[in-house]
Amino acid sequence: MTRTFALSGLTHVCAFGSEEQFHNTNGGGVGLPIVINPDDYLETDSGRQFTPERNRRAWELAYARLNEALSKAAKCTHVYLVMGVQGAGKSRWVSENHGRLGERAVVFDAALPAQRHREKLLAIARTHQVPVIAVFVKASLELARARNAQRTADKRVPEEALHSVFQMLEPPAQEEGFVCVQIIEQTASLPAAL
Repeated sequence: MTRTFALSGLTHVCAFGSEEQFHNTNGGGVGLPIVINPDDYLETDSGRQFTPERNRRAWELAYARLNEALSKAAKCTHVYLVMGVQGAGKSRWVSENHGRLGERAVVFDAALPAQRHREKLLAIARTHQVPVIAVFVKASLELARARNAQRTADKRVPEEALHSVFQMLEPPAQEEGFVCVQIIEQTASLPAAL
């Protein structure tokens, strides 16, 4: 049997031996994906704590978790790389689409603004022969700055860092190794409470 999963204009077709196998491996269609965000490794009991060393360690842990998840992945697993400048709405997109992605998805939620920043993730996925779908959440610098200003102090990105990431943005391309690229245009501000 074949199941087709559609999400925001993307369609994924996976073959299963039987209806029972589909339900046993896909949690009855209600399983949730793994979501990996390097920022989660910066969280402490008193909020997000950023230092260059903690940031390096956060990325190491995020990539290690991705590698582990993909090493145990079932057939038809795929990675969604949700990227864009801080404040573009990446985590919001993940939370709004989380339930529709299914447990065979691994979501990596991070800025990764330029091709060189995405190479490590794509290399890990290639090692495990897992396809990667790019979701580029695109927003103007003004919108990203406005959303960033609404964040709590511990989650607010320094203005110079946000501007630097925005300047580095390179839209993802299939030639990098993505099976498809989806661009989500953000044009309106999100509600004050995120």
